[in-house]
Amino acid sequence: MRLVARLLSATAILAGLAPAVAGAATCNGLITIDYVGGPAFALPGDTVRVRLTLGTGSIQDGTLLTLDRLRFDLDCNSDSALGIPCVDDGATVEYEGDTTITTTCRITWSSGHAVGTSPNEIVFTPSSPLEIPAETPVDPGFCNLEFDIKVLGMSTDGTPDQIEETTGYLATADDASCDNGLTSSGQQAASIPLCPTCPIAECVDSTCNQDTGACTSTPKPDSTPCADTDGNACTTAGCDGHGVCNQNHQVETCTADTNECTDDPPCNPHTGMCDHPPKPSSTPCTDTDGSSCTTAGCDGQGVCNQAHLMCSTTTTTVTTSTTVTTTTSSTSTTETTSTTVTPTTMPEMPPTTTTTSTTVTTVTTTTTVTTVTSTTTSTTTTTAPGGCRVTGGGRIDTTSPPVDYATHGGQVGAPVGFITAFSPATPCIQGSWEHVRHDKGGTLHAKSFDSLVCGCLPCAGRPDPPAGSLCNPGDRICGPEPPRAPANKICFTGVAPFTPTNGKKDLNAAFRVDVEDHGEPGGDSGPAPPDRYRMRIWILSGDPDRADNLALRQAISCGASLSEQLAAAAPDIDDGGDTPHGNLQIHPEINHQTCP
Repeated sequence: MRLVARLLSATAILAGLAPAVAGAATCNGLITIDYVGGPAFALPGDTVRVRLTLGTGSIQDGTLLTLDRLRFDLDCNSDSALGIPCVDDGATVEYEGDTTITTTCRITWSSGHAVGTSPNEIVFTPSSPLEIPAETPVDPGFCNLEFDIKVLGMSTDGTPDQIEETTGYLATADDASCDNGLTSSGQQAASIPLCPTCPIAECVDSTCNQDTGACTSTPKPDSTPCADTDGNACTTAGCDGHGVCNQNHQVETCTADTNECTDDPPCNPHTGMCDHPPKPSSTPCTDTDGSSCTTAGCDGQGVCNQAHLMCSTTTTTVTTSTTVTTTTSSTSTTETTSTTVTPTTMPEMPPTTTTTSTTVTTVTTTTTVTTVTSTTTSTTTTTAPGGCRVTGGGRIDTTSPPVDYATHGGQVGAPVGFITAFSPATPCIQGSWEHVRHDKGGTLHAKSFDSLVCGCLPCAGRPDPPAGSLCNPGDRICGPEPPRAPANKICFTGVAPFTPTNGKKDLNAAFRVDVEDHGEPGGDSGPAPPDRYRMRIWILSGDPDRADNLALRQAISCGASLSEQLAAAAPDIDDGGDTPHGNLQIHPEINHQTCP
C-alpha cells in the first residue's frame, strides 16, 4: 500500500556560486520523499517503507550532479525549523537497518546506522559517487533508494498526529557538486500521518481506522468488568453490551435458607452477604413431634423447638373401699341312734337297747375385704414460655398524614392471649385498644385480633439477649424490667372500625401495632432508649374477609414478620415512633387460661 506523504515545503536547492561564472552557472538537484509501504495512518508498532527519489533540474555551464552523501532525519520537532539537520522529536521513529535497503541506482548504499533511534540523522553513502545528468526531473527521477523505519510512539510536538521527517544534502559538507565547479544544498520534508488518540471509555473499544484515520467506537462485550462506584457490595458493575457501565449488572439474590425460624432479608449492601437472622422467640413454626401436649415455636436462636409450648399434668389418686360380708348362723344337729342287743347265750335276759346322741355344730365366719384402686386423671393447662401482654398508653407527635398528635392505650393479651401467627378474628387473643388522631383525624377502637407475637430485642451496643423464659434479665435499659417479662417487644394485628371524623360512618380497617418496652420509667424521663409505639392502618374496601383483604391481613400479621419491615402495601395511616409522653408496659401472660 502506498502511503502519501504531506509535503511540508517545495524542493529547495541552494546553488553555490563559483567566481568564474558568477551570474550564469547553476547546480540544481531534486529530491522527493514517498511512503510506499505501511498503512495510510500509522500506529505505534507499524513499519513504514520510505522511498527517496533523486533527480536534477537545470545545470547551467554543466551537465552532471555528483552525489557523495544523502542524509535522512528520522523525526523532527515541528515547533522548530524543518531542515537538515532538524530538532529531534524524541524516540519516535526507529531505523530498521541497512539490510532493508533497496535501490535502482546501479550502486549500493550503506549508512552504518544500527537498528534504533539514535542518532536521529542517517547518512547514506553510495558505494561510488552517484552521477545524475542535468534535466532529470522527478517524476520518475534518475533512481531511488528505499528502506524501512518503524513508528515507536506518537509525536510530542504541536502536531501530535504527524511525524515530520527531512532528507537532503549539504553544500557545507561537500555532499553534492556539479561538473561546473558549484556545490549544492537541498532539502525536502514530509510527514507520516498517525492515527489520532481515540477516546477511552470503560465499556467502549475505540479504534482508529488506519485507512481513513477516523476513530470507530464498538461497545465492549456484555459483562465486561467496569468500575464499581455505587458503594453497594450486593451489586457488581459490568458493561451492558451497549457501551454503558451498569452498576447493577449483577445483583446478589439471596435464596431462602428453608429455615422457618430465620428471616430471609435481601443482601446486606455493606457486606455483600446473605444473612439469615433468627426470628424472635415464640414465632410459630411447624409442629412435627405428634404430641398434643407440646406446641412448636422458634427459640430466638433460629431453631424450631417442638416443646416451646408445654403442658402441665395433675395426678389425682382415688381410694375405693369394698367390704364383702358372708354370714352363716350356728346350727346344732342331734342324731340319736338306738341299738337293740339280744343276748344269744342268755335267752332269759331281755334285749338291751343303747341310744347314742351326736351333736354337729356349724360355725359361720364373717369376712370383710377392702380393695384399693388408684386412678390417674390428667388435666392439661397450656403455658407459653415467652408469651406476653401489653398495657398502658401515651401520646405520639409523629403522624402521617399529619395531625396535631395521636393518643393510644388499652390492654391486649388478657385475660386470654395465645401466641398466634395468623388466625382471623381468633378468640385466643382478647383485649381492647384505642387509637385517636387529634384533632378530628379519626378514631380506631379494636376488639378483634388476628395475630399476636412477642419477642426479646437487644439495645444498640448491648449484647443479644440470652435465650430463656425472661427477656434481658437484670437489664433495666433494654427492658422490659421492671416488671420482669419474657419479652420487650409485642406485635398485634386485627380488624377494627375506623371513624375518620366525628359523625361519619365507620369504615372497616386492618391495623398493626408494634410496641417496645425499654424499662421504666417510660417517656423521655427515663434512660435511652425510650419506649416505642407504632400504629399502621389500612382502610379496607368491601368485606374484611374477602380474599384480597385476607391476603393483606396475613401480609401485615405478626407471624409474617416481627420486624416493622413488611412486604405489604403502604398503609393509609402511619403514626408512631419513640414515645416521649406516656408509658407502655409488657407483662408476662396470664397463665392457666384456655382458648375459648
